[in-house]
Amino acid sequence: MTRDLQDSPTQTTATQQSAAAAPPAPETGGGIATLDARRRGSLRRRLLALGDWMALLIALCVATTATQTTDVGTLFWAVLFSPIWILVLKLHGLYDNDHRRIRHSTLDELAALVTATALGTLALDGLLALSPAGPLSPWSAILVGICTLVGTFVLRALLRFAWHRFTGVANGVVVGSAAAAQMVARRVATHPEARLRLVGFLTSAEAEGGAANAELPRLGSIEDLSRVAREHGIERVVVTAQEMSEPAAERLIEQCKAAGLGLTFLPQHFGLLGPGIELNRLAELPVLDFRFSDPSWSTLMLKRALDLAVAVAMLTLLAPLLLAIALLILFDSGRPVLFRQRRAGKDGEPFTMLKFRTMVADAEERLAELVDLEKLDEPMFKIPDDPRVTRVGRLLRRTSLDELPQLINVLRSDMSLVGPRPEEEAVVALYDERQRVRLAVKPGLTGPMQVYGRGDLTFEERLAMERDYLDNLSITGDLAILLRTPRAMVRGEGAY
Repeated sequence: MTRDLQDSPTQTTATQQSAAAAPPAPETGGGIATLDARRRGSLRRRLLALGDWMALLIALCVATTATQTTDVGTLFWAVLFSPIWILVLKLHGLYDNDHRRIRHSTLDELAALVTATALGTLALDGLLALSPAGPLSPWSAILVGICTLVGTFVLRALLRFAWHRFTGVANGVVVGSAAAAQMVARRVATHPEARLRLVGFLTSAEAEGGAANAELPRLGSIEDLSRVAREHGIERVVVTAQEMSEPAAERLIEQCKAAGLGLTFLPQHFGLLGPGIELNRLAELPVLDFRFSDPSWSTLMLKRALDLAVAVAMLTLLAPLLLAIALLILFDSGRPVLFRQRRAGKDGEPFTMLKFRTMVADAEERLAELVDLEKLDEPMFKIPDDPRVTRVGRLLRRTSLDELPQLINVLRSDMSLVGPRPEEEAVVALYDERQRVRLAVKPGLTGPMQVYGRGDLTFEERLAMERDYLDNLSITGDLAILLRTPRAMVRGEGAY
């Protein structure tokens, strides 16, 4: 959830922020952190496999205890055949993504884990059917599948968390111009889960212009990659050089292979390429396929069902908290407790959005003293130290608890749990045709902007994230954003 405009005129021309500088490198000490990239990758794969195997063993023990239809003999044969489980997960690519991808989390592989768990359960039960013990009972097989899915997800998440704590943040270098390096550094800074610290950039002497004013230091030319990698402990190279020739790119790839470095290329026209783009081959030529389609009726129905189920559950469970917040506002600054404002919904249709009041009662009348909407560089703004915010309001804004009444908007079907944040009508009136794409679906209580950067994003960065979301709308995508939202609320970064 994020800060909004009037009771939250906080969105903005974040161009004033030079968030490009990545966080300082943590002290990694010895142990795992001192291993080279290849050995660390190998060790991480083995630990993931061990965690998956432990999840299966725990699930088998739970099924044996709970159903009382699985005897010790069946358990023995199931353990003996358990390597088939690891093989199924391996075939789903669940051990190879951490090193390959610049950003990877356990949530990213949830869909693959569900599929692998179903197939793994079938494969294990099939082998048991050939053994003297015989197959699992239907209820035992279902319980094994469910417990293993939950256990695998939890153990993988805990293992990655512990791994990151021991190994610290990986060092990276950008190949490209100073401006491109600055842009990449800013994106990385707003995605801490990438676990990447950019230490500088490499560019040719001819393209050195602007390096003197860059936030990241120029460490040399592309030919210096091997030296820079040794001196700075580089683990990943991010290439932004749009005009790099094919021979030069081949030489760079060979250098990275020889040094065991992860390599990420930022493609030309990267702003047009979202996660819905699929890499295929045509007559052995690599091609990018674009998928253009509106969300299916079934997807929208499932999305609405998810909205209703979660909104009802949260309003019920959080009723004491909602009452406590209302009393705090009442004692701190009086009535009204709720703030109501007209916002643009799906297709620009207006609706009344609800929030806990976090500003003084005459905040809307005082907005013109702080912001001139006609002079905005982008159709959004933010006021980091807004004088209209009350004492209780500052706490509510930082934790996004002021947004909770919008669960009522979700029940009314004005909003969805996940989607682009609703904007004030006066700001939406400043949108051009390209920017109005974010009005194609119901606005959300949370969304991609809320879990990646919040108010620290520029409007174009925010629009790119929301376009990716719209182009690839799915229930699993919504669930992933919902699961990431509590962490963003606790961190409070970008909330004003």
